[in-house]
Amino acid sequence: MAKSVSSISFGNDYQYRFFWLQACRLFDDRPKVIAVEIEADNIKSLDDVAVHYDGMLDFGKPLKADYYQVKFHVTAHGAFTYKGMMDPSFINASSVSLLTRIYKAQTQHAPSGQGCRLHVYSPWSPHPDDPLSKLISTTDGHIRWEDLAKGGDRSAMGKVRSAWRKHLGLSTDEDLRVVLAPLRLFKGPTLVELGDRLNDKLRLAGLKPVADDRMTHPYEDLAKKFIQMGKRRLTRDEIETICKREDLWDGRPILEPDARRLGIRSFLRFAENLEDETDRILCLLKHFDGRYIQPPSRWNREIVAEVASFLRSNVKPGGRYLLNMPVHGSIAFFAGWYLNTKSGADVALMQTGVNGREIWRPSAYVSTGPDWQVHSVSIEGAGSDLALAISATHDIDTDTIHFVKSCLPNVSRVICFRLPSPNNVSISDSVHASFLARRIAGILKDQRTDAEGSSRLHLFFAAPNSFAFFFGQVSAGFGALTLYEYDFDKNQKGAYSPSISLPPSKITSAPIANPRT
Repeated sequence: MAKSVSSISFGNDYQYRFFWLQACRLFDDRPKVIAVEIEADNIKSLDDVAVHYDGMLDFGKPLKADYYQVKFHVTAHGAFTYKGMMDPSFINASSVSLLTRIYKAQTQHAPSGQGCRLHVYSPWSPHPDDPLSKLISTTDGHIRWEDLAKGGDRSAMGKVRSAWRKHLGLSTDEDLRVVLAPLRLFKGPTLVELGDRLNDKLRLAGLKPVADDRMTHPYEDLAKKFIQMGKRRLTRDEIETICKREDLWDGRPILEPDARRLGIRSFLRFAENLEDETDRILCLLKHFDGRYIQPPSRWNREIVAEVASFLRSNVKPGGRYLLNMPVHGSIAFFAGWYLNTKSGADVALMQTGVNGREIWRPSAYVSTGPDWQVHSVSIEGAGSDLALAISATHDIDTDTIHFVKSCLPNVSRVICFRLPSPNNVSISDSVHASFLARRIAGILKDQRTDAEGSSRLHLFFAAPNSFAFFFGQVSAGFGALTLYEYDFDKNQKGAYSPSISLPPSKITSAPIANPRT
């Protein structure tokens, strides 16, 4: 009995913390969230938390709400399966399965499969041996219908379709596709990790974080009170008023409120709510499975074209912009290459780090921070290509040299740029980042031989995206170059793959100034 009570208590705490994680979105600089709900009244299932929007889009279609079923499990011993989705006991219910709840919610709020999203948020993952594990997108948790639709009824995926159709009483695969279209299955963090993430969001929202040594959690207590009082739907003004009364309000200024906010996203983790913070957003998730692009040829086709088009449409000479880019380093570099120093636009980067949110703007000042340690390594290459290994957040010299020796026979030299102690805070601020970018450009100009200058440059770097953007801005004299991304999952020496090559063979929209193509 004690274990059951403990499970219920932890489950409630998990739900309350997740509710406040969503409530913090009300205080973003460009909030599209108009209200948040706990145990929502307007939906019969997936009602643990609801987020309501005005002006939000989901892949170009209006999005009115996100509904969440927030499931907590005391242990990690368990997993989602396609049969479990049809089993009421899987969610500790007596008669209604999770899949049926999804069907009822979809029928009620997204009859065409659009207009809202239905999230199942849990620390559990799909079982790796179950067909469900092959269907859930690692990008945003949606069911990959193109994979589920493969094969006849006797195939592995056909058996899943047939079982789900029969369970829901559906006639066709198209009916099933519409039911599953709004569904998102997310692997959530542990209770402690959720608390840490909430503290970060509370600080950014102007609310007081919760100290680790507190015996009680004031935000959990408030969420419980909301339910008891029947005050389930809350707006920004209501949350602010209540938190001021409860001495939980610090407040925060909006950073550069006159700047137009733009966002580019190729990662979802920690960027789920980028739409709330921006006036315009380019979402590139459709091109990636997790952090890996599919197929690799999209780097130099879709990615280059879409980023260039987005920047040309939204950045004008004389304008003032804040660019938020939770993206691969190659995309950050390309954005800087495109918005070069002669673009005529005032573009700063939104940088989130240990000090919270900061604005990093390109600077011409000389920094007092640590400078690069530079050394050169000769390679027995057949050509005169040059490679750069830039180690700011961690040391990549060994990995780069290994990859060059194994895969780039035309490279004859690697120049290694390393900060004295590579780590996540080794680049201290925008002045330091700009200075380091200019330093590499200057050293490269001095040390590059004539033969190397007319050959291709290969760029490998481990650095914050703000640095990558600034480095791209000063790359006008680099000539032909190729960027590389590291494969973190392989965990092997030199696990790199090429990404963007510049200048691109074709950009459908020319840069806003100083065209290079």
